[in-house]
Amino acid sequence: MTLNYLEQYWALVVASVLATAVLLFVIFRLYQGSARGQLRARVRDLRKCEQQARAAARAADKAASRLARLRDRADSAKPRHIDEVSGLLADAKALHKIALDQVLIAQNHVRKVIVEEFPPKRHDKMRSRYLPQLPNDQKPFKL
Repeated sequence: MTLNYLEQYWALVVASVLATAVLLFVIFRLYQGSARGQLRARVRDLRKCEQQARAAARAADKAASRLARLRDRADSAKPRHIDEVSGLLADAKALHKIALDQVLIAQNHVRKVIVEEFPPKRHDKMRSRYLPQLPNDQKPFKL
């Protein structure tokens, strides 16, 4: 490609770059709207919620161990510190419960996409792949 060619057909070069960008965007949006794209988005949300639940559990365990250490040294620890840490523990437990509820919601979203967008013969295989297997499943409904 020479400089003369670029000077003469600069509009075509710019239009081809813009057309390529638009085409890539359209392909991306079509993938997002497809069944596989929806499932991937829901599974990604589920994994994120599970990670947040694990982090909340670690924070609650950390607060519980800190409170236990302070209670072991109750004679030398300030009562104000013990009260603050017990409040932090209550907050951490509440955040952990909220995170677990968000995991359940995300699991239901994944189940919904599997049931609505994929054929029934693939449901069991997809559920076993994308959803954790709990030995004693106490959910109010089964799909």
